[in-house]
Amino acid sequence: MLLRTRFYIPPLRDSTVVRQRLLDVLSATSGGSLIVASAPAGYGKTTLISQWLHFNPHQFAWLTLGAEHSAMDVFWRYTITSVQQVQPQVGAHALKLLEPNANQPDDSLVSDSLYHECVVSFLNDLDELAAMNRAEGALTLVLDDFHFIRNARVYRWLNVFLDHLPASIRVIVTCRDLPELNLPRRRASGQLLQLNAVDMRFSETEALDFFQRVAHWQGDDQVPLSFCKKAEGWVAGLQLVALSLRQARSDAIRLLEDSHLDRHIADYLFEEVFSVQSEELQKFLLLSALPKRFCAALSNELTGKKECFKLIAELEQSNLFLVPLDNHRAWFRYHDLFRQFLLQRVKMQTEFQLKTTLNVAIGWLEANGYYDDAVEVCLEFHLWKEAGHLLSSEFLLQDNNERSQKRHFWLQQLPSEFRVKIKSASTEVEAPSPREIETGEAAIEPLTRRERMVLEQIAKGLSNKEIARELNVSLNTLKVHIRNLYGKMGVENRTQALLKIKP
Repeated sequence: MLLRTRFYIPPLRDSTVVRQRLLDVLSATSGGSLIVASAPAGYGKTTLISQWLHFNPHQFAWLTLGAEHSAMDVFWRYTITSVQQVQPQVGAHALKLLEPNANQPDDSLVSDSLYHECVVSFLNDLDELAAMNRAEGALTLVLDDFHFIRNARVYRWLNVFLDHLPASIRVIVTCRDLPELNLPRRRASGQLLQLNAVDMRFSETEALDFFQRVAHWQGDDQVPLSFCKKAEGWVAGLQLVALSLRQARSDAIRLLEDSHLDRHIADYLFEEVFSVQSEELQKFLLLSALPKRFCAALSNELTGKKECFKLIAELEQSNLFLVPLDNHRAWFRYHDLFRQFLLQRVKMQTEFQLKTTLNVAIGWLEANGYYDDAVEVCLEFHLWKEAGHLLSSEFLLQDNNERSQKRHFWLQQLPSEFRVKIKSASTEVEAPSPREIETGEAAIEPLTRRERMVLEQIAKGLSNKEIARELNVSLNTLKVHIRNLYGKMGVENRTQALLKIKP
């Protein structure tokens, strides 16, 4: 099952500065082109592309990538499915080719002929889209955070895809480093538009507009212009300055004269923002930063409180580097640089305190079916024993090609002495029964124990409040379970769920 939030375009904030000079450059591109926005974290790459799509309405597909997308099947399954969000008929045959027939956990064991047929089929469908004039202008495919891709085979076949890109689609890649996509050759052929940190840093006009919108600056224009010069147009740094000024916690002249602002702007300003928060909010920030994404229920478990959704709302209201990951405002993450700062602070705890807290996070994620997130926490903090436990779990050993490739990718991150101790996944695939094929049960991702309990209560006709009381969970936690349950069942509401389980 694919994570739907990967296909959501980030929303625009009211205070967003309109990058008109860059919007005009993007609007001048056409189908068949590749746009690469490459710059260090905090230069507004994702925001720029999101702004262009909002200001220039046309069909687009958005895919936010993660480390797990380095697996070939996972990358192409997500890429094709993202396009199907706007053109459902495109890539149907290509996806069938990626179905888990051989159930190979290691994509290097899958022949190139399969991926060749898959990419060619996808390209033909896109070419037919242009020929039959079913799209108004070129469709845009955005591959956000492409720096997570580290598989040379993904690069190779994406290059094949780009070499034959039809006029019906343009591809936009955002990344922190230059991707291995034959950029010199594409630049020479006129296919490539490249935006780098110099292009994306704020101009003086944009910096002034930004300070007026975000910090409500009404003083001498020379002050924000000086900040822009010292930060070299780094958008995230200017956002931190504006936040400090807006909260009236820092004197602008003192900030300008501070010798640390030039070389150590990130560390200094993070301290300025973090230290003025309440003790309760500081603790919440540190604990919720441990997993790469979090929700209110997970935060409740980490902090021992029951109303973390109020703290999350406070953070969002304060524009404190919180990024919503879905339209329901259920899952969030922090701006990458802000999370790095928070992790530096939380690692000041004793090793025992940190490991105890991490085990709480891992336990909640595993119990609620978020195995990917649980494994990522283990790998990030080098909890090899806990990672081994998860990678040997029944869920990750079930026959599923995408899951097997993810598991293989994670196994490669472990030290060899831990890797050899972990039970290998079975390479034999049990064929689904005729009843499973007829009812579609074979395509349903296994439910967690808690999700089965929720489904049983739904079948009894209980309301959400009654179910929450029966299972002794909060309404917010219950909503997370219900949303995951509906996603796995492939339904949108309670009525459809009841019809699906009806004998």
